[in-house]
Amino acid sequence: MAIRGGIWGIFLLIMAAVSAWQVTSGTSRIDGDVLSLIGMETADDTAAKPDIETVRDLLAQDANQAIIMVSHDQQDMLETATRALASDIESIPGTKSISLPGYESGNLARLSDFYLPHAQSLLSDKDRTLLRDGKGEPIYQNAIKTLYAPASMISATSLRADPFSLLPGFLSELGTKFGHAGISQTNGAFHTPIVISLSPDLRRNGKDSTWVDTVNNAISKAQTNAAYQSGGFGIAKTGQIFFAVAEATAAKSDVQRIAIIATLGIFVMLLSVFFSPLPLIGALITVGSGLIVGVAAVTLIFDSIHAIALVFGASLIGISVDYALHYLVLPADTTSPETRIATIRSGLSLGLLTSVLGFSVLAISPTILLAQIAVYSIAGLIAAYITVLCILPLLSPRGVKHQSFIPRIYLQFDRLLRRLQLPRMVRVTASLAILGGFALCMAFIPTNDDIRHLGQGNQTLATQARLIGETMGMGGNPMFIRIDGADSETRLQTGEAVQQALHPLIDAGVVGSAFGLSDMIPSIKRQGENRALIRDQLYAPYAQKLSALLPVPLQAPKTGTTYLHADQDTFDLLPELANLRDGATDMIRLNAVTDANAVTSALANIDTARLVNPRATITAQFAHYRNWAMTGLAIALLFAGVLAIVRYGLVAGICVLGTPAGAMLVALFGAAMMGVTINFFTIMALFLVFAIGADYVIFFSESQKHGQQDETRLAVFLSLISSILAFGLLASSSVPVVSAIGTVMAIGLLSAWVLSYVMCPSSSNADKIVAPNAP
Repeated sequence: MAIRGGIWGIFLLIMAAVSAWQVTSGTSRIDGDVLSLIGMETADDTAAKPDIETVRDLLAQDANQAIIMVSHDQQDMLETATRALASDIESIPGTKSISLPGYESGNLARLSDFYLPHAQSLLSDKDRTLLRDGKGEPIYQNAIKTLYAPASMISATSLRADPFSLLPGFLSELGTKFGHAGISQTNGAFHTPIVISLSPDLRRNGKDSTWVDTVNNAISKAQTNAAYQSGGFGIAKTGQIFFAVAEATAAKSDVQRIAIIATLGIFVMLLSVFFSPLPLIGALITVGSGLIVGVAAVTLIFDSIHAIALVFGASLIGISVDYALHYLVLPADTTSPETRIATIRSGLSLGLLTSVLGFSVLAISPTILLAQIAVYSIAGLIAAYITVLCILPLLSPRGVKHQSFIPRIYLQFDRLLRRLQLPRMVRVTASLAILGGFALCMAFIPTNDDIRHLGQGNQTLATQARLIGETMGMGGNPMFIRIDGADSETRLQTGEAVQQALHPLIDAGVVGSAFGLSDMIPSIKRQGENRALIRDQLYAPYAQKLSALLPVPLQAPKTGTTYLHADQDTFDLLPELANLRDGATDMIRLNAVTDANAVTSALANIDTARLVNPRATITAQFAHYRNWAMTGLAIALLFAGVLAIVRYGLVAGICVLGTPAGAMLVALFGAAMMGVTINFFTIMALFLVFAIGADYVIFFSESQKHGQQDETRLAVFLSLISSILAFGLLASSSVPVVSAIGTVMAIGLLSAWVLSYVMCPSSSNADKIVAPNAP
């Protein structure tokens, strides 16, 4: 046994080294971004991207931007404060670039240089309408005014390319659609944005919290500057990075507090039961081996590990500690380690098999998150099982101090619960009713997968984001219109049709603004139409008169000249186009939508365009995950039932199955009565209730074969305490999703413990569970 223990110990050291190298080298990074959970299931690269992938890509791009709005009653003071704050933020590591739309003309000059060679292919909506109506005179008169304006920046180059000064109107309209207003005025105050581009690796390197803290310090410094205090000075900020860090900080604070309490509680429990550190060491080795091998397995199979998968995988501590406790509580007599292991091997093996079969169902799901949880849990439980068999027997046994506080408390509960004697047929009937009730509950219990219920939500940030959106028309993750098509030209033409359909809604205030790729790069068809309008409605009637006023000759637009294309060269020159196209899909970004149904109705006759709501799309994806988890849970329960019936016979097997099913049923009802939202994460908590509850009743059942019923019930009680400390305390978290998991676990595990006494009575007056073929 010492040789086996040594070999297994060496293997664990190797796995620990592999895990450390995989994570620290970046081969398998730990990803905490919720965007990594969605849109990763599609295997067919030739198929059009589903909405969820487009949403993920879009939000990933938006995640690299933050916006700070500065407000002041005096414009000169507003500029001073804005430039000072922008300078401070620009020097922070992780800031890629800073843009000040209210005080920079560089972006306009860059766009003007890009569009000037194609000026006679571009028209603003206003100019296009005038020319279509045969009203070119206002445009001609405006060209003359521009030519003689004192501050005119017209050059010989611009006159040759755009003699009728059409490009300024196009660029002005483009800026309005783009939404990056420079300076706005509301209620007597002026407002201007600071647009921050973040380094793409800021969050991947775990530096996002440091960046946010430094920005907050810079904002606090500005807010306390006496020079800015007069005149209603104010600063608001928004961006995914601010919300993500706020949620992570709240969750981390809760989890750290709970982890400290739980760890100390488990330490005190084990030391008070055994009065020796050896059992504590044995439990730590068992749990540690599961965590090490679980992480190693996931890092070797997947390119990245999501933090949620790690959290759920690490929760197998509640199962693996069961294995250790069932060995540690055995009497410290002269029995050999081999005999002690033989006493509990069947119970551990059956418990392991039940859990592995349950988690295996998740491994075959198309959802990477569920697959990671399955791999972590299966590998970790197998490792904990082997550790109990190979390493714990090498430790000197320590007997339970029955006169200590916890064993004495256990005896009181044990005497009470052992009185819960029910006839065999009553237990069978109750188990069948539980199974039927659980099936109905899973089918009809109200669920809500809205992603807004996952976090506690920072009201201050939400208020500031709303203020920036209402004042500047910026920020947030607005709805968008998805446009599909066989080629770029088709999609651009569809985008133009969509904009035409949205005009009445924009005029009515139903949609604040709409901006798409076709606004910046008109279709070839539209550019050809523009050239024809310019030629027929401007050059034909006005070229001769305008030519007499110009120092350069006029050249009418030619049909065969090069058009502006939405190709890779254009995207390289205009990086702002990146969030308007995703593969073979174009997008029109919407802002301030007050009636989504009206937008959907406006698009009814455009087959290849549809409205996409990112929040609703992600919510639907989590509903899909929940459905998969619920299906997996039902299959796991079926597997467990087959094992129980094969092992214990039909009647007793049904009673055994009734324990985890009943625990999950009570957990669902109890959580729902307490106002807990039933979603993907609460269903995943039920998986843990199922696995631990199945262990409880299996250990109770197997103890009737090897005659260690008292020790087994004590081990289950100690396991319950450790699990409640590890998971039940999560119910006190301020983060809704964490609190929901803790509530479900606490109710479910307590129920599983009580039901184990009811469904598997161990008194001499109750019928005993025996194998169906036993003599």
